[in-house]
Amino acid sequence: MRLVVDCRFVTSSDDDPVSTTTRGLVSALGSVHPLTMLISDHRQRDVLSPLPWQLLRPADDLRDLVTPFGLNDVGVDVLFSPVPVWSTLGRRYGLVVGSAAPTHPDEYSGLGGRTLRPLRPVFHRLLQRGADAVVAVAGAGQRDAVTATRPGQPIVRLDPRNVLSPAGSDWSEQTDQLMALFYEVHRERRTRARSDDQR
Repeated sequence: MRLVVDCRFVTSSDDDPVSTTTRGLVSALGSVHPLTMLISDHRQRDVLSPLPWQLLRPADDLRDLVTPFGLNDVGVDVLFSPVPVWSTLGRRYGLVVGSAAPTHPDEYSGLGGRTLRPLRPVFHRLLQRGADAVVAVAGAGQRDAVTATRPGQPIVRLDPRNVLSPAGSDWSEQTDQLMALFYEVHRERRTRARSDDQR
């Protein structure tokens, strides 16, 4: 299973829950399964684990809407994005998104982000509904995810002891939950694809 994790919202701030969650999960996931990190700034490598990475346009670039076509071409099986920023247009891979919204002041600072800022809550809900599954961190995140998801859409709750810890060791139990979810999403999509091919 080729796993890709969106790390474009990672910052150097230890008070940014989206960033610290991403850093902790990437470190823990990378210790149990090969993955590729997507970054939009080389400085993000300074705070991320030393894992394979790929430079991509910022998440608030309007061209990001066509990114799924590029990911299809390189054979991605499952993409995990802690923030629901991905277009689902034409994707052939499993998509798992978080329910969080970025809180760092630099996020969504580009033209696309400023243009879409008033529509951000609606945009996030639509993208959550287009994913195969949604991941929520702690109780409040789960409540928000439940109101935004479609009926029957899987929701997995991660409940770490310290949500602001970027250490992979603090996210080991959550890693087991995520890997089980990724494999299940991957299996379901493969089964669906074989069924479609037989029609």
